[in-house]
Amino acid sequence: MTAPQSIALTIAHINDTHSHFESTPVSLSLDSTQTRVYANCGGFARIASAVKRFRAEADQKGHAFMLLHAGDCFQGTLYYSLFKGQANADMLNQLGIDAMAIGNHELDQGNGPVADFLDRITFPLLAGNWHVANEAADKEKRVSEKPALLPYLPEQKRASVMIKTIAGRKVGIFSLAVEQMAALANPDHDTPFLPATEIAKNTVAYLRSQGVGTVILLSHLGYDKDKSLAESVSGIDVIVGGHTHVLQGDFQNIGLDNQDPYGYRVNDTWIVQAGCHAQAIGRFTLTLDAKGRPTHFEGQNYLLLGRSLAMDASREHKLTASSYQAARDYLNQQQNLLILPSDLTLKQYLQQTYRPRVAQLESDIVTYVPQRLRHVRVPDQQGGSDVAPLVTESFLWAAREQGIEADFAIHNAGGVRVSLNAGPLSAALIAGSLLPFAIDVIAYRVTGAQIRNALEGAINNATDNGVIGLGSGSFPYCADLRYRYEAWQPMGARITQLDIKRGQHWIAIDDERQYVGVSSSYTAQGKEGYDALQTGRRRSIGLSMAECFMQYARAQDVLQLPDQPLVCYLASPQQGDSCWQS
Repeated sequence: MTAPQSIALTIAHINDTHSHFESTPVSLSLDSTQTRVYANCGGFARIASAVKRFRAEADQKGHAFMLLHAGDCFQGTLYYSLFKGQANADMLNQLGIDAMAIGNHELDQGNGPVADFLDRITFPLLAGNWHVANEAADKEKRVSEKPALLPYLPEQKRASVMIKTIAGRKVGIFSLAVEQMAALANPDHDTPFLPATEIAKNTVAYLRSQGVGTVILLSHLGYDKDKSLAESVSGIDVIVGGHTHVLQGDFQNIGLDNQDPYGYRVNDTWIVQAGCHAQAIGRFTLTLDAKGRPTHFEGQNYLLLGRSLAMDASREHKLTASSYQAARDYLNQQQNLLILPSDLTLKQYLQQTYRPRVAQLESDIVTYVPQRLRHVRVPDQQGGSDVAPLVTESFLWAAREQGIEADFAIHNAGGVRVSLNAGPLSAALIAGSLLPFAIDVIAYRVTGAQIRNALEGAINNATDNGVIGLGSGSFPYCADLRYRYEAWQPMGARITQLDIKRGQHWIAIDDERQYVGVSSSYTAQGKEGYDALQTGRRRSIGLSMAECFMQYARAQDVLQLPDQPLVCYLASPQQGDSCWQS
């Protein structure tokens, strides 16, 4: 019997789930009157339900089916803070992932946690531009010896690949991750990430030489890089992407954004990405001809919702029966939503295995917040972040409590993730939402000139003012250090005032003198413009970012803002002469 002239392959995909195993409340606008309701959205148990539905529908239609993850499952919530990669491995295994790309947050704490993750997963982790062949032989944990890792192959100058045969057609999958991995995360020095473009070309050529008709890139490069790669590399049929949290599709029907259409096409390449935080799932179907070449693409993203609705995120204010039914009728009509229950087996596993320790921290109230504290990265018309200075102060306070004679602290704005609402502040919110990155705090010794250069470099990186930045998260906030930044000045002269606190007084920094600073290990290693902080003399204070803030917060009756801002960020000369009183 001859094979049919065409077959169909359905692929579901998620990305940047960041340990969001439980559903989260989202605010939805239901109609032109801007009626708003809150619904439970996403979570791994609801993803499991969607995947089961998609598999069943694919089986009924005679389609092949795969489930892909485009990277960044680590970090993000209290589940990662408490259990690191173990919980992610368990939960992803139960979803039945066919393959996952490595993301930058998998490497926030070096190769060790990835090695542990590779020991636990039952699916391959693709990392086609990760050069691990020269990894030191004497390491306690070596990723290069893990069979679940599909890395760069230096002799062939290409990525390792997966090739699946479906009804006689070969489908090839490979992966590429952000080229600036060393700037964003902490891969071991002997396992660098290489530029993507040539590796992509070589890998596509290899796959075609093996008779592969369909080529899929599982990418953690970011949306714009995916587009540029599709421009410069021919032969990639679909890029399943992540890293930049893009929810493709028009979701204005529920009050969300309208971004590029799902399956954005560049040349002959379709590009897809499915948001973040396990709130959505993408699904597309490829029609493959007799040679396995895709002739048709169809699909979309789906936001995953539960059936319960409320008027507020706390779910204390319920909808009336008529309002609930009207909202439910509206949501049921939307083609880009999936309203379905959580998978009971996965939900029970999470509740029994990992939920109890999370619940303990949720009931642990460390202090109270008297008024809402706003967090922004780069200061705007309303000023800078209220939260980041308190977090930075906690690093300095914790270091001094450990007996370290620290002079100042600096923290990057991107390390702080949320604003704080008025009311009780729990340990769970601190470790799971406010400071979810499980990163140590480091003490180091630098000169005044290095401080000055680090501040300017970080701001330039955050604002693209003179350098190509990696995002606004590098913007610096301080404790016992204040600075004035004038964006219109030439490079190297934009920090026009830099003071350090001595007792109750501020004095000018001496560029030649050495000072002891405290920062997250991410910042202290010179990431994202903080190159000047890279010094040989450094040590961990023995606490993570969340632990510093918890201890600091417990020592405060309430969280109070500093008397005056320590950051004077001036984008133009018209903004004024001074940001504080001397």
